[in-house]
Amino acid sequence: MNATTSTWKRVGSGIGVAALALGAVAFSASPALAAPGEGGTGTVTVHKFEQPAGDLGANDGTELETSGATPLVAGFAACAIEGIDLGKSADWDRLSNITITPVEGDIPVVEEAGKGELTLKCGAEQMTSSTDGSAAFELDADRAYVVYESTPAANAIAAAQPTLITVPYPGNGAAGQPVWNYQPHIYPKNTVVGSGATKDGVVIGNQVSFDITVPVNPLAKGDNYSELRVNDQLKGFLEYTSGSVVLEGKDGAPVTLDKGTDYTLTEPTGANGVEVVLNFLTPGLAKLDANIGGKIVLTINADAVGTGSTENEATITINGASTDPGTGPQTPDPEEFFAGAYIQKLAKNKGAASTEALAGATFSIVTLDSGATECPAVIDPDETVVFADQVSAADGKTPSQVAAAGKYCVYETGVPAGYKGLSGGMLLEVTGEDSSVDVVNTQIGADEGDLPSLPLTGAAGSVLLVAGGALLLVVGAVLVNARRKQNQAN
Repeated sequence: MNATTSTWKRVGSGIGVAALALGAVAFSASPALAAPGEGGTGTVTVHKFEQPAGDLGANDGTELETSGATPLVAGFAACAIEGIDLGKSADWDRLSNITITPVEGDIPVVEEAGKGELTLKCGAEQMTSSTDGSAAFELDADRAYVVYESTPAANAIAAAQPTLITVPYPGNGAAGQPVWNYQPHIYPKNTVVGSGATKDGVVIGNQVSFDITVPVNPLAKGDNYSELRVNDQLKGFLEYTSGSVVLEGKDGAPVTLDKGTDYTLTEPTGANGVEVVLNFLTPGLAKLDANIGGKIVLTINADAVGTGSTENEATITINGASTDPGTGPQTPDPEEFFAGAYIQKLAKNKGAASTEALAGATFSIVTLDSGATECPAVIDPDETVVFADQVSAADGKTPSQVAAAGKYCVYETGVPAGYKGLSGGMLLEVTGEDSSVDVVNTQIGADEGDLPSLPLTGAAGSVLLVAGGALLLVVGAVLVNARRKQNQAN
C-alpha cells in the first residue's frame, strides 16, 4: 500500500541531505585519498525491515547485525544522478546542495540549489528477499545514486524516504576498515499497519467475546500517531452487546483512557451485524505516542441469535494506511453456531403403549469436552453452565437456543410430580440446526416396587367374606328362636 499524498508532501517538504536516510555526511571538502576516480563497479545492498523500537546500528554504510529484525518484501530502484562525476573534486562539493522530494508511485524529484531539477537514470526494480529483506544493485563507481522504494511493503504506513548514496562511500573510520567503501549497505524501514495485531474469540453457550490486540508500534523517526482506528464488521447472526478498550504501557501497566475524550466506540443498538468502530481522538493519540511498545486491547461482546460462523477479520488503520483484506487480525479458530437446540421431555405412563409430551421439567445444559463420550453423574464444576432453568412446555420442548457446535450434558434439575427424574447427565450434540435430545421420565408406579402393595381382592378373600356373612345369619336366627321360646314359657 502506498503512502497517502499528504504523507508524501509532508516528507518531501523537509527532506534534504541533512535528513537523508543515511544521515548527514559532510562533503564540503574533497576526499583525502585518490580512490574516487579509479572507475570500476561497486554494489549497494538494500536491507528492508519493519521499523524496530530502536536503531539497528550506526548509519555509516557498513553491514549491521540484524538478527531479530522482521524482513519485508518491497521493490527498490537505483537511479544515477546524471551530470555528477565523483572522479571530480568539485562534484563532491555539489552533493550538499541536493534535495530529494518523494513522489507517490513515481520517481523522486532531485534538485540542486541554483541549478534546478537534475535528471535521473533508473535501473530495473528489484524486490527484496522475503527471507532476509535484502536486494543488491551492481552499479558503476564514481557516481551518486538515489535509491528509492518503488513498491512499498504490504500495509506500509508510508514508504521509506529516498536515500542519496555514493559509490564509493566514505568509510566509517574504524581500524581495519577501508577508507572508501565500494559495497555500502542501507537500511530503509517501514512501519507496517496491523503488524503484530491479533484477534481471539471465546464462546460460552450463545455468547461470543472477541479480543482484538493492536501493538503500539514505533513509527518512522519524527512521526507521531495522527490516526488509529479499528473496524470490525460483525456477522449478521451476531448482536453486539458491549465493548471495552484498554491501553497497556510497555511495562504492562494500564494507562487511563476516557471514553469520549480519548476515544469513541460504537454503542450497542440491538441490531444484528453492526460494524463496531474504535477511533482514537487527539488526547488518546498523544497517549499512544507516550506508550510506544505498549498495546491496545479492544473487547467486543455479542450474542449469537442465529446460525453462522464467527470467522471474522478486523481492519486496522494507522495514519491513513489500512490493512489489506486478508492481512488484518482474524479469528484463529472460528466457531459454528446453530439455531434451534432444545430438549424434548417425554413421559412413559403406566400401562401406556407409547410416550407422550411432559411439561414442567427443568434442565441445565453444561459444556462438555469435545473428546468425552459420556456425561458425568453430576455436573462437573470445571464445566460451564451455558443454559440454566430450561423448562419444558406443554409440547414437552424446552425453549429453542442458539448454541455453538459441540458436545453438552443435560441435567434434570426439576422433576414433575409423580415422575422419576433423569439419573446423571444425558449427552446432547449440536451438529446442525434443531439439534435435540429426548429425555424420558417414567411415571411412578409403572415399575414394580415404586409403591407399597395394595390388599388382595381375588377368590380367597371373597370366600371368607361370604362364609363370615352366613355365620352371622345363623347366629342371628338362633338368637331369634331362643327369644321366642322364652316368651312362650312366660
